[in-house]
Amino acid sequence: MRFIRTYGIGRTWFKVVGRNRSATWLPRVTPRRSQNDIGVIGCGQFAFSTLGYVISKNFGSRFEICYDVDHRKSASFSRFFEVPRVAGAAADVIGADVTRFVYIVSNHSSHADYAIQSLGHGKITYIEKPISVTYEQFARLCKQVRQSAGRVYAGYNRPFSKAILRLRNVAKDQTGPITLSCFVVGHHIDRNHWYRDPSEGTRICGNVGHWLDLAVHMLSWERMPIRWAISIAFSSSTDRDDDLAISLTSEIGDLIVIVLTSRAEPFEGINETIVFQKKNVMAKIDDFRAMTIWKGDSVERFHYRPKDVGHEGALLQPFNRKQRDWREVELSTLLMLFIKDMVVTGQTRSEFSFSEEWARIEEQIVQIR
Repeated sequence: MRFIRTYGIGRTWFKVVGRNRSATWLPRVTPRRSQNDIGVIGCGQFAFSTLGYVISKNFGSRFEICYDVDHRKSASFSRFFEVPRVAGAAADVIGADVTRFVYIVSNHSSHADYAIQSLGHGKITYIEKPISVTYEQFARLCKQVRQSAGRVYAGYNRPFSKAILRLRNVAKDQTGPITLSCFVVGHHIDRNHWYRDPSEGTRICGNVGHWLDLAVHMLSWERMPIRWAISIAFSSSTDRDDDLAISLTSEIGDLIVIVLTSRAEPFEGINETIVFQKKNVMAKIDDFRAMTIWKGDSVERFHYRPKDVGHEGALLQPFNRKQRDWREVELSTLLMLFIKDMVVTGQTRSEFSFSEEWARIEEQIVQIR
């Protein structure tokens, strides 16, 4: 009942089914369409309960083909959505003539390579976050995006939430630096979880990238400062990407603070409190279920039922073409990779420059053959 109050009946049902996919009695929820043109790479929980729910809600079962390195996951996805699966490789999804849209929702370190292949085939490509976990991947992806005829979209969803869309409209006439605080209670991740593989980019790429991207998006409402001072406080010298605080201050006075804690599993999933201030506007977002906005002496309160963290708007980008500026995604990825390296090496203070980092990436792009 708590999940239904939070997420609604439909989304809760998909979450339940996604966690019990071994059950043979699970029915197909939505009818097949005559137009089936979506290929899915990665059939894990997100693909099933979030992507599957959004596509089914808006189009019926529009999936045409699916693949996962874990054949049990692709088999259950195939059975529930009545979609053929391939046992060979992701290239079979990308190269299929019937595939017009490719959704990449696999493990993080595979996103960039699959996206490069998909864009190389001219497919409309959706990359779930992060779009890359290394500078080398990022440079190759940037080059492919520039030269490909295919469109590309990223899975950073919070800018598509109703709360952020409303806040942007309210704050559009405000000028000056911002203060942004994001306190995030994340999932507790076991030692043997695939997130823990060093090649997957740590929780900075897997989780913190969401709020770094949100910060870049909010800063882009007016202008993007070039130079930043970054400091990180680690609660543990061994598990540096779990309970930490990241502080960023810009050359013109912007202040961004992101705290990620994961000491126990939050029953209802990730919980976040976001506070934003810019000149005369202040807003508090309570887990994307409610938001209060103060502007001068006025105050407005909004409630979002079901909880809206922007997944639907983000996942439907390829169909409605309401795409974010891709440059924002590139900038937030640069910042994320820089902070990831700080966490990996245990560095607590550093200076970051978007222009200098971009110059370095441009050099790498030129050298790619």
